[in-house]
Amino acid sequence: MRAQRVRATGVAALVVLLASITGCVGQSLKIFPMQKEQTVAIGKSVVLTCQADAQDPSLITQPQWKDPKGLVINEAAPGTRPEIYTEAMPTKQLQLLYISSITPAMAGNYTCVATYTNIPLSASVILDTYVAITFTNANENQYATKGQEFKVMCEVTAEPAPTIDWFKEGVPIETGDRYVIHANGLLIKNVQESDDGSYMCRAVVIHTGELSEREINVEVYTAPEMEERDQVVVIKEGETAQITCKARGKPPPTYSWIKASTRENLATTSRFSVNENTGLLTFSRVEASDYGKYICSASNPAGQNETEIEVEVLVRPKIFELFNATVSEKMDGRLECKATGRPAPRISFRKLSNPDRFTNGAYDNGRITVETSSRQTGDQMESSGVITISNLNRTDDGLYECLAENDGGEARKNGHLTVQFKPTFQNMPDIPIWSWNGQPVNISCIAESIPNATIKWRHRDVDLVETPHIKIFGSGPISYVTISPVDRAMFGVYKCIATNILGEAEHIIELREGFPPGRVIQAIQETITATSVSFNIVGPAEDMGPPILAFTTQYKENSNFDWNLARNRTWSINSPYIVENLRPMFTYDFRFAAVNQVGAGVWSAPLTVITPKTSPPQQPKWRENISSDSLIYGKYADKYELKWKVPADNGEPIDMYEISYCPVVKVSGEWKVVSESQCTIEELKSYDAISYEVRGLYPDTRYRMHVRAHNVLGYSLPVELYLQTALGVGSGFAPPQLLSSGAIIGVALAGVFICLLIVDLLLLCFRRQGFIATICGKRAKKHKEDEAKLGSTKPRAPPSPAPLPPPVKLVPTPTDEKEPLKDTGDDGLKRNSSVEFDGRRVYATSGGTIIGKNSAV
Repeated sequence: MRAQRVRATGVAALVVLLASITGCVGQSLKIFPMQKEQTVAIGKSVVLTCQADAQDPSLITQPQWKDPKGLVINEAAPGTRPEIYTEAMPTKQLQLLYISSITPAMAGNYTCVATYTNIPLSASVILDTYVAITFTNANENQYATKGQEFKVMCEVTAEPAPTIDWFKEGVPIETGDRYVIHANGLLIKNVQESDDGSYMCRAVVIHTGELSEREINVEVYTAPEMEERDQVVVIKEGETAQITCKARGKPPPTYSWIKASTRENLATTSRFSVNENTGLLTFSRVEASDYGKYICSASNPAGQNETEIEVEVLVRPKIFELFNATVSEKMDGRLECKATGRPAPRISFRKLSNPDRFTNGAYDNGRITVETSSRQTGDQMESSGVITISNLNRTDDGLYECLAENDGGEARKNGHLTVQFKPTFQNMPDIPIWSWNGQPVNISCIAESIPNATIKWRHRDVDLVETPHIKIFGSGPISYVTISPVDRAMFGVYKCIATNILGEAEHIIELREGFPPGRVIQAIQETITATSVSFNIVGPAEDMGPPILAFTTQYKENSNFDWNLARNRTWSINSPYIVENLRPMFTYDFRFAAVNQVGAGVWSAPLTVITPKTSPPQQPKWRENISSDSLIYGKYADKYELKWKVPADNGEPIDMYEISYCPVVKVSGEWKVVSESQCTIEELKSYDAISYEVRGLYPDTRYRMHVRAHNVLGYSLPVELYLQTALGVGSGFAPPQLLSSGAIIGVALAGVFICLLIVDLLLLCFRRQGFIATICGKRAKKHKEDEAKLGSTKPRAPPSPAPLPPPVKLVPTPTDEKEPLKDTGDDGLKRNSSVEFDGRRVYATSGGTIIGKNSAV
């Protein structure tokens, strides 16, 4: 046995010797990495490379790997990857050993073998394993709750066992009052918000030198804290309302709402919606029953909190009772109004014809009183209001409005208080009804009463009955009678008698026979121009017929004796009685008649009028009633619009208007032109112009403005006004006034005084007259007053019109014409009259009885 060991030892020595010999000559196998012992973490992958090192690599066979049991490790079959396999690289005499995920069972001695000219070559490496540092329970984000204990978990596995250290924001943590380091984590006592932050869990294996760190972010949660808010919320019925609940907490809490009385979760209840992230509770359509207490709950992982909110629902008033009332005059009337709402509605009354309201209390010296009350009814309040009116009269009748109002809104409803009264005809007109020539007429009767009255008619104290000529329509409260008075006995007084349960009343209507108007009492010409004449007409008395509706006139040239060829002109009553389009210097005859519904009356006695010859136009008149000496304050600083009426042209057409305006001042109560050089004259080439806008005026200045009409015979008299322009703020083009009104007056007075002095000195030197000569004892001659020297300040007088022909004596008109309506006898009005025109007096004569037809010409 010993001999065997000796032989084996010899063989081994020989092998070693041979290997040494071969190593000397450079044939060997090398394993990379070259460490003889290699430590690999369990689960890691390993690659070992075996390479032949020889002068002639082709003499070395392809290396092979053997596992710790001596078994050859084969190459991987195509498409597979076993846990351990080899991979040959013949061109480089390499053999790679792949271990994809090492386990403790794979540890041991791995050998690479090959031959070199039948000389065996080998090399080996020892693989050892260890367990690496592994964080098995160490989440990177962990959450603590304020006020509680919390362990920051950090469980570490390693072999050999590791050493654990803790850091917060880079500062080491040691076990103490608040921190306790455990094998599986860091215990924090009584967590505060300051514990929020980044923590480091460090693991060290001293034997292997392995170091690993895990950063853990700790977030401290806080339980919800409710924010302060109003404990009572007011919402309106029928509207969409929202209530917000707010709480502070980390993480942000979620919310829920319940109604305290029913414990309903409002998130699942119809008409309600809850936003669990914002705490918003929404009422989609508020109902009266929604009032009460609501609980808002806020919760997060740190805890839960809640608050209670009182919800008051405003319910708009609803009037459910207001009945009409009917009460007799002089009695007491009462209307009651009832309404529901929340809070209790306030009741008031108003008569629709009066804006004043009646609230709780007494009015009209206690004649009107209002009493109100309220009580709880279900979810709402009920209010009642009663208005009582004592000693009713007819004015109390009408619609009364009940107004119920609270913070939720208002409601209105009308009730009618009917005041019964006996019939009355106070609004019936007391005028006669006219009929003529059997013409049918209606006589009507309207009786005011409550309840409605029945009506009957009486004539000559006998009940009126229907006949072929009398028809009765309606028996109340309105009744009409149609009468065709074929007999004079049918005229006279008719009584309408109205009756109801409260009494009776009667109304008298007089049916009269109508006749045409009487003769016109008087017709006087007022204004005569070359082409027109206006009259003042006094009509006849209206006792015998219907009211006068119009006046008509016939007029013809005096030389024409046939009234059938006369022209007609008719005026409505009280209108200007003017006849136009006459011929200048002609003699005309006029006669007049009044007209009513029956027809035209008899013609009056003729009135003869002589028109003057053509002359300048009449003086224009302002369209507005403006006094010639009053001062008008204009709206603008630089302009004013003149408006006038077109005057009579006096026989020649108007071809233009002259507009002049001058700055003026008032001296001793009279208007004076400042300077003729400052006057402006403008011509308006139009015959029918009625307005003109004067521009370029100075602000804050007084002007005299003239308007004259012109025809071929000259200018009319001017119509004038005095204007004060505005101050001129913002005036675009009005030039500034150089002198004030006071300065202008002063300069004018100084100029007058100097002129007087110079004239008096000249009179003294040349004629020994004047004020100075009188003082010196010389003979003085009385002269005209100084105003003659100031004549340049007066407005220029218009040219005088052409002289009129001498007065013509008018002769009576022949009376051989027929009367148009009826004989008048010899009571025709005879009257001579005259009117002054342009400095001369024109005469008109009337007289004689006119007989003739009413011409249609």
